[in-house]
Formats: sequence, structure tokens, C-alpha cells
Amino acid sequence: MARPVVYRTDQASIGVTVAGITLPEGSWDVLEGAENMVEGVSVLPGGMAPQRALGGIPKRGPATVKRLWSEPLVIIFKQLDALAGYGDIIITYTVLNRNKTATIFTETYTGVMGTVSRPNYEAKTSEPAYLTIEAELDGELS
Repeated sequence: MARPVVYRTDQASIGVTVAGITLPEGSWDVLEGAENMVEGVSVLPGGMAPQRALGGIPKRGPATVKRLWSEPLVIIFKQLDALAGYGDIIITYTVLNRNKTATIFTETYTGVMGTVSRPNYEAKTSEPAYLTIEAELDGELS
């Protein structure tokens, strides 16, 4: 299985919109996943011919977005958590050039918000803490 694609805030401007919730301005820190995956089908044509791939139906894989945890996200986490499993979500990313300005390449994904996670705090770690949203995406780009 291929490793998921990861965009960081230094590579792309990542936006998240959830219907009914006002999220803080600014780019999210990480977008991971959202690859187009194909569940292939193979057949045995018969007559001693080798197995043959027929292709398959593409399916957009799940996406995960992360934002560095901050105090204002406590209330927003509770709002997001209440919509987990059915809230509409839009995720966009615009690739940045080496001067950190936006290029014309922008992708938009739509779908349904899945799991929403707040950070697990551990006193003896220096790992950054993130609000994480996993989303199940529609099959086509908008």
C-alpha cells in the first residue's frame, strides 16, 4: 500500500470549512491522505491465458487535517465533536511556491466529517499538540 500524501503549512495553504461552525482564520498545519484509490478487478479469461486486470472503480481515500492546539479550540472542538459522523466538510489546499506565495494550483475536497480528536497531553513530551479531523471524502474533486 502506498504511503499517504502529506501537505504541511510550509508547502500549501490548507483551508477547512465545516457547515454551521465558525473556525479560526488561517491555514491548518497538515493535510494527509485524500488519494484516489482503485479497487482493481482481475479475471481469468480462460483458454490457458494469463490472468488479466480490468481496472476498477476509483474511490477517494480519507483525509486527515490537523491544526496546532490552542485555547480557543476547546469550544470549537466540542462543536465539531457534536457533528462527527454527519457534518459537511470542505477541505482545500493551494500549493505555495518557494517564496511562500500561492500558486494557481488549488484542490477542493468535499465530504463528511468523521472522527474529531483533541490532543492527548503528556507532561514529559515535547511533541506538538493538534486538533485532528478525519473526513470521508466524496469521489470527485469540486
